[in-house]
Amino acid sequence: MFWQTPDVAVKPEIDLACWAVVETDKDERHLVGIDPATGAGQVSSAIAVFDASTMEFRTVSGRLYRMRDASNLADDARYAWDRWATFNGVQSWRDVTTEYKPAMEAYLRKD
Repeated sequence: MFWQTPDVAVKPEIDLACWAVVETDKDERHLVGIDPATGAGQVSSAIAVFDASTMEFRTVSGRLYRMRDASNLADDARYAWDRWATFNGVQSWRDVTTEYKPAMEAYLRKD
């Protein structure tokens, strides 16, 4: 496979940079971004819970993703998403990141 994210038991949390939230034709939302620890593009399983106060997402796999910067999707992340979407039979998708921008702006003002 082209992405090598360790099992959730091995890596239960991931910081995510240069990120976006995409919604698929399967009515699922996924995080797409760069894992700063590895520099690799990252695609999450479907989002289960979002905590606006901490800018953290928990996915159906149980992994916790922490957003660490303002959204700005990196090319490597977009490449990972395109490959993931093709592999998983996603026919169409849309970027819904703007729905999360007010929460990110409020979160960044707290720091």
